[in-house]
Amino acid sequence: MRAGRHDTVRELLTLVSAAAARIGTDRLDYATPFGPTNVGVAKVNFLVETEDSAEALRTARTVPDLRSLPPTWLARFHVDRALAHTELNNADGAVRALLTAERIAPEWMRYHSTSRRLVSDLRGGERRRVSPVSDLAGRLGLEG
Repeated sequence: MRAGRHDTVRELLTLVSAAAARIGTDRLDYATPFGPTNVGVAKVNFLVETEDSAEALRTARTVPDLRSLPPTWLARFHVDRALAHTELNNADGAVRALLTAERIAPEWMRYHSTSRRLVSDLRGGERRRVSPVSDLAGRLGLEG
């Protein structure tokens, strides 16, 4: 996780939060989003990576204007939410977040390794043969 440099990441998140607040709006320059929304997404990602899943989900609910993000960035945000739900043993929440990511960027989901691993893990814990996660696994081409 960022070479274990959590304090450095926190400091950088504070700096980019201040910059985003100063800009005040989301921008897309040279295909790179920046602004309050992207900073919120980065915070959620950091919290997921540091396994502070409950805080990640609380922070995710406060991220403004998610519609301003490119589809793959938004899908990744929902995969982070799914990871946090999984860490908290909330398979239903994880599946809902993964299905949201799939609706936004289905082709990206099919090839994204974290998404595929997470769907495979969730399917392995399923007791039912037919379920939303098994249907998703089929759409992602995960056999077995």
